[in-house]
Amino acid sequence: MARIKVLSIVGPGRSGTTVLAGILGTVDGVVDVGELRWLWQRGLLERRTCGCGVPVDECPVWSAVVAKVMAGRTGTAAQFAAEVAHAQRLLISRRHRLRVIRSAATGAEWRPLEPIRAVTAQLVHAVAEVTEARVVVDSSKRAQDAAVLSGLPDVDHYVLHMVRDPRAVAFSWGKRDKTIRVAGGTRPMGSRGLLSSVSRWLENGLGAAALRPHVPPDRWMFLAYEEFATQPPAAISRILDFLGEPGPAPFVDDDSVELDVNHTVAGNPNRFRVGLVRIRLDDEWRRRMPRRRQRLVQALTWPLRRRLPRPPAGARPA
Repeated sequence: MARIKVLSIVGPGRSGTTVLAGILGTVDGVVDVGELRWLWQRGLLERRTCGCGVPVDECPVWSAVVAKVMAGRTGTAAQFAAEVAHAQRLLISRRHRLRVIRSAATGAEWRPLEPIRAVTAQLVHAVAEVTEARVVVDSSKRAQDAAVLSGLPDVDHYVLHMVRDPRAVAFSWGKRDKTIRVAGGTRPMGSRGLLSSVSRWLENGLGAAALRPHVPPDRWMFLAYEEFATQPPAAISRILDFLGEPGPAPFVDDDSVELDVNHTVAGNPNRFRVGLVRIRLDDEWRRRMPRRRQRLVQALTWPLRRRLPRPPAGARPA
């Protein structure tokens, strides 16, 4: 198999990763697949909607990708998807999570991981072949999913660690303003309480910290959401340079980009946005989040926040 590049975007939900991945997906030779880890459960078993607007199993791109992965296998795609989803659930359990990060990132052998590693290798190469892409962007967000990709042969793996102020993340998760598309209609996207949001933010950050020593320094990039939202063309150009894919950022002006229909398998409902999209800093939380809650989030997350790189002064939260 020809070598391909895979970019794993790691970071807490509600940090702008979906829109950023969508922008990268408009660059020639780059394909945004959304949260690749959910292809089997949400895409094929639950038949959730692809970014192109049809159920994943009816999408021409994903149908071709799955056909390549299924070549030579017996049984149906749904049966195979159920097997893979079951294996994934075993690996993401808390008692195995750190081992997945350590063993997959270093290529070490561990029997429960081998089937996931093998099918993921087939999957990313099938995506690259069907879409004729040089770079596959996976916004699964979790360190353990990035670790699986780090251990694959014939893959040049890169990690973009994207982090947003935890106060903004907690405020965003507390809102009930998003819906997700499922077969036969839509339903509200789940929300989270403050402590649950903070716990997930910390968990994601600790996973990234555990993964980082296993990724070569030149394959790891940190980006603050606030930097991306205030300087989007510069941020995208920096990512493309990081990937060794230099070229103009696909912006029509300083903060607006034209998004195409995509084939993202899962992710934030923002993945369905097409046409002219303006990138702006969402700081509603500063006005509407009670100061007491802001201070609580700052106190709970301070030990991890102080270890993160500092964003540029103009993009730094107060």
